[in-house]
Amino acid sequence: MQLDELLKSLKPKYEVEFIDADRVIKKLRETIESIPDRESIVASDAQKTFEASSNIRIPLPNGGKGVTSKLLLKYSKPAHVSLVGSFVRKTALLLDGKVTIDMAVTMPSHLYQAKDYRDYRYFQKRAYYLACLTDGIQKACIPHLAMSFAYQDDNQAQPILVIEPVQDGQDNQNIQRNYRIRILLAAGIDLFPIDKTLPTKACIRSSAPKMEVERPSPTYNATIRSECCSLLSSRLLHQSVDQSSSFRDACMLGAIWLRQRGIGASIAKGGFGQFEWASVMSALMHSGERANRRDLMTSYSSYQLFKATLQFLANTDLVAFPIFYPSIALDVARTNHPTLFDESRGLNLLFKMSSWSYKRADGARVCLKEHEMFAAGGDSMLNWTADGADKVHARFTYGLGDRTTLICPHVPSRASWRVSSAPPLLGADSHVTVGLLLNPENSRRTVDRGPPVDNNKASALFREFWGDRAELRRFKDGTISESVVWTEPDAKRTPLNVIIRHILERHFDIHESSDGDIIPKAVDNLLPQQESTQTDLLGPFTSTRNTYEALSKSIRDLENLPLQIRQISAASPALRFSSITPPIANKQSSLEWSVEIQIQFEGSTLWPQDLVAVQRTKIAFLQKVADGLERGGWASTVALALGTSKGKLPEEPFLDVATQDGVIFRLRIYHEYELRILEQALRGQAASAASREELALAILEHKRRYIHGPAHTQAVFALSTKFSLLSPTIRLLKKWRDAHLLSSHLRDELIEILAIRTFLHPAPWQPPGSLNSAFFRTLAFIASWDWHLDPLIVDLNSELRKPDIEGISTAFQARRKLDPGMHRVAMFAASDIDRDGIVWTDRRPAKVIASRFTKLAAAATAMIKESGLGLAPDLLFLPSLAEYDFVVHLRHEVSEAKSTKSFKNIEMGTAKNPLKVLLKPAQEFFDELEDLYGDHIVFFHNQSAATAIAGLWNPTTGPRNWKIDLGYNAIPMYEVGSVEPHLMINKLAVLHDIARLGGDMIAKIDHNL
Repeated sequence: MQLDELLKSLKPKYEVEFIDADRVIKKLRETIESIPDRESIVASDAQKTFEASSNIRIPLPNGGKGVTSKLLLKYSKPAHVSLVGSFVRKTALLLDGKVTIDMAVTMPSHLYQAKDYRDYRYFQKRAYYLACLTDGIQKACIPHLAMSFAYQDDNQAQPILVIEPVQDGQDNQNIQRNYRIRILLAAGIDLFPIDKTLPTKACIRSSAPKMEVERPSPTYNATIRSECCSLLSSRLLHQSVDQSSSFRDACMLGAIWLRQRGIGASIAKGGFGQFEWASVMSALMHSGERANRRDLMTSYSSYQLFKATLQFLANTDLVAFPIFYPSIALDVARTNHPTLFDESRGLNLLFKMSSWSYKRADGARVCLKEHEMFAAGGDSMLNWTADGADKVHARFTYGLGDRTTLICPHVPSRASWRVSSAPPLLGADSHVTVGLLLNPENSRRTVDRGPPVDNNKASALFREFWGDRAELRRFKDGTISESVVWTEPDAKRTPLNVIIRHILERHFDIHESSDGDIIPKAVDNLLPQQESTQTDLLGPFTSTRNTYEALSKSIRDLENLPLQIRQISAASPALRFSSITPPIANKQSSLEWSVEIQIQFEGSTLWPQDLVAVQRTKIAFLQKVADGLERGGWASTVALALGTSKGKLPEEPFLDVATQDGVIFRLRIYHEYELRILEQALRGQAASAASREELALAILEHKRRYIHGPAHTQAVFALSTKFSLLSPTIRLLKKWRDAHLLSSHLRDELIEILAIRTFLHPAPWQPPGSLNSAFFRTLAFIASWDWHLDPLIVDLNSELRKPDIEGISTAFQARRKLDPGMHRVAMFAASDIDRDGIVWTDRRPAKVIASRFTKLAAAATAMIKESGLGLAPDLLFLPSLAEYDFVVHLRHEVSEAKSTKSFKNIEMGTAKNPLKVLLKPAQEFFDELEDLYGDHIVFFHNQSAATAIAGLWNPTTGPRNWKIDLGYNAIPMYEVGSVEPHLMINKLAVLHDIARLGGDMIAKIDHNL
């Protein structure tokens, strides 16, 4: 149903939209058929004649190189003039606002001689014929038309005439002119024998020395064959349309799929467009003679045809295993080009494709759109002027090896030009953009192992390629091989960047000082680099994780505990590799936070049935654990304390344990009966509405901390070990959230789920292979996520089945009906752990914050696309403060504090802070403001680098009727025409109170009163 709606929205209305096109086509046909014949003329005189009489430049093939000046040229009326292509088959799509209409003009065979297939003679006569057609159409003076030359699918041997309607002041504006007409040239199918233009034949001989072995010219030969069998190809596709009622729709689905991936018929876009898609599909429908069965049945639906064609492209390597049909055995030399050869036409249907563009069309691969960088699915982009795409591909394929899964050079499409001008110059050097798909498992490797030393030929090639970087190295298995070591004094560079710079310098003479925007700036350097390297992304967290495992074992081995331990669970971002700053332990310094873990004891009927009594029991259990760890010498310091009471939840005890490694862990006890006690209280009839609301919040907080939190930590930990780029992506996304002052509004777990989605649900691309790609694609999803109408569903542990997903979607729809204003849940983020979808988004973020979040992501995505390779990633992290009602700027010593010596009211080692966990004055100040003014002011801050605290006045504090006990400092105000005064918050007084509360921590306060 969705596919039908998609096709319906993109199909043009032929009977309504192309009335003017039909008129122009009829007039063009009459004009072309009435153009008079021309006498033979020598090629050297033809151009002078045209310039003198018509001001038309003959579009000679290949820029005029290798043309024969004494060749006789002649024009005769065409053998046929017919419409071909997607328009006549009614498979055209309104994708860019215009439909292309192809008109094929078949040149008469008597204009050519038997050997004109050699050395561009066919194409030279063809160019003259096209110039004569252009002259005749120009002299016909058809109104509202503009003509230009262009290369057909970027093939320099195939210039064509492009005719487009133009609007003028006197034109009827109601006439739709959403079309362009291409005049293509065709030849008779028997013009040249098929065996003369096979891929193995050498048809370009004029520049080859006599003693040199002639090389085959498969692309040149296929270009001639494609024009000779142009009408036959059109007839075969029409037969497929007649035989299968679904063929048209399948062609359109293929065109949409290709366009979404930046793949098209032109060589610059891969050489695989709708015509090639339809030709492959038609060939598969008539492949019975090749394998005694058909790959596609004419009874298939459009989706089945589309899907089966995709599977064929994805599962068949036409480079390594070329296919010939119906059934021939053609001796074709192995090339790097895919081959699907049709004997009846003598044509390789994929002749415009290279090996890398073929991989782009593979359904399991991904396209790399030029200048859209990583937002389009690629992992990295390079951009410079180089000597041809083939050389670029060869050098980078050898140099990067298994660090990449796809290297895809792009050259720009050839622009059209006026019929009175010469074709644009196409020198040896052209602008090249190279898209890379990276293998994240290998891209950060520091040693490349080359051939063994006894392989002289391969070793010589290796040393010649890498230069003085190459060295002999003995490996652990005892072999001595050539190798390259990629270690740099500057730890901010990844090995991949160092390799690319070396290849550019050695093989393209592009030095680092002049490389400009060739290599995009990596976002890796925006993350804290404490003890981390560019080769081990999880390294900074490994020591803390190992210490956690050791502590867990020590606790399990403790004796004299009242109950056996059932489970010890990690419940901290540091233990799932997702904290922005890695928890670097040091015996002499203080940690910025403690690492939380949970202990669950086995069940017992002796547990009390009262929440307060449960907390006291926990204190006794934690004291036992503390005594055991101290006796065993495993903990250097332990401290037992009570946390802050939250609503109906009493103060919960915790145990801080400083290990010998310097890591501080905070141990809490999880008791499953607490949840039952809370749920029983909620079901009680005596509870008031306010009390029931507090109990509901307490239950959700309990589930968040003790049930979903550890399960989420375990899932993220497992995924971070599976996807090496997930951890830095989460950390970078959190830093971006914090930079835009949304720390208190978007929970860490929601940010982590958004980042995980990029890796678990990457379609239509593969999982990202670079941090730039992962971060940018996550931002792009956030920008496009319509959370009003669509739930976010991420299957963290591969446990969700179709009924589960449908159930989550039903729950989302029900919640939207119950709360259409989205006052409680704006963003619905579900997973196999949280199928209710509200654990991490209940009341946070609010609807207005969610809107700002998506708008910030949209602005960042727009900047990425506009800046291209010149993007400075740090600009994405610059916050805008102009939208806030007031901004409290904090002193530098507060935001960058690494100790608390400057603040006498905060001391280390007190009962409130028993161990040396670094207190953050800015965070404490923000929490204080939230407690005092949170109901009246929406606060914003950056918890990782607090330089400012911003605020927006809650709209409920605006002018209102007189009332006592408002809960905030209010002043009366009189509106024009009103007798009774209204009340509104005393903004200036509140800001003065905030200034007094912050004291010396505040540098200044900006406001818009």
